[in-house]
Amino acid sequence: MSDPDDVEVDPRTVAVLVSDPNGVVVQQNTAATSLLGPAVSSCSQALSGAAGAAHLPCHEECVRRLLEAGADRTVLRTVELDGRRYTLCCVPATGCVVTTLTSGHEVAEPWERPTPREMQVLRLLAEGQTNPDIAEALGVAEKTVRAHVEHLRGKLSVPTRAALVARAFKMKLLP
Repeated sequence: MSDPDDVEVDPRTVAVLVSDPNGVVVQQNTAATSLLGPAVSSCSQALSGAAGAAHLPCHEECVRRLLEAGADRTVLRTVELDGRRYTLCCVPATGCVVTTLTSGHEVAEPWERPTPREMQVLRLLAEGQTNPDIAEALGVAEKTVRAHVEHLRGKLSVPTRAALVARAFKMKLLP
């Protein structure tokens, strides 16, 4: 039986820390505790103390400086924790700074997952193949390829073929 304190963080969950003007963590959600461990004295210590922390813009004075700069000053950086990429966002609010960490890659929802045939089309699109080339390679009509591309664009909510391939890579649908 697993320990109830051993909670696996869903990569789509947002870790949230709230720090007072001195940088002391006054609140954090379950995802932050799972990712960073229990709150320590300061936000910068919590982040820099995480396993494999890299590319962090954090320092002891960052919360105070963000609050002095005002609500229009936000820090947005890609960072690494334990070998995974995250987006770090620090936003000054009234008397505190809200820090969020979100996973650096998207995970396909069930309705976004391509069918096996759509995956074949997607792989060929990623190779730069045209609709006629894909139709010939798969032994289907060009009209069928167009339909697969449109279904894929709809599933992944993108406007173009290029955006389709880019989002597929970001979602790790393509190697």
